[in-house]
Amino acid sequence: MAEVSGPSWCARFPTSVSLDDLLPEFGNRLRAFISRMERGGAKVVVNATFRPPERAYLMHWCCMVGSSGQDPAQVPPMSGVNIDWTHNGHTSSARAAARQMMNRYQIKFPAALVSRHTQRRAVDMTISWKGALRIIDFDGQSHVIDSAPRTGSNPQLIQVGASFGVIKLVSDPPHWSDDGH
Repeated sequence: MAEVSGPSWCARFPTSVSLDDLLPEFGNRLRAFISRMERGGAKVVVNATFRPPERAYLMHWCCMVGSSGQDPAQVPPMSGVNIDWTHNGHTSSARAAARQMMNRYQIKFPAALVSRHTQRRAVDMTISWKGALRIIDFDGQSHVIDSAPRTGSNPQLIQVGASFGVIKLVSDPPHWSDDGH
């Protein structure tokens, strides 16, 4: 028998924070970028790398059921995820449980079924520094970044990241990938 949806599902199929779980080329470029940021005085915290497809499935469908009006009975099954999105036909209970999942996952943007995270091509990271960040880009050029914000949203830092092939998705503060999506 399937288990009803709800926040207890959120701890299952955890997202990785290991750079080893990324595609090798992207992981190596990201390691180099992070190393240069840290040597320059930045603090970097990796919050997410690879997202298992099962987790993406749970995140996507809780958004669809919880906030987009998706009929829980029409959610397609996924092998290895024995979840009852319908709550045995109690739609209001199903929608409430889906919203609880969204809150537990801390979803700010609708979650995609397939993303750069499920493809091992993205990282969510928090970047900060005080004063001036002195960083050398991939091509060996030195940069001094002393403008605000002193975060991953800094336009100069975004340009330096691009030199490593680590591209910022500007609309999603922690998200970087190999193509900006």
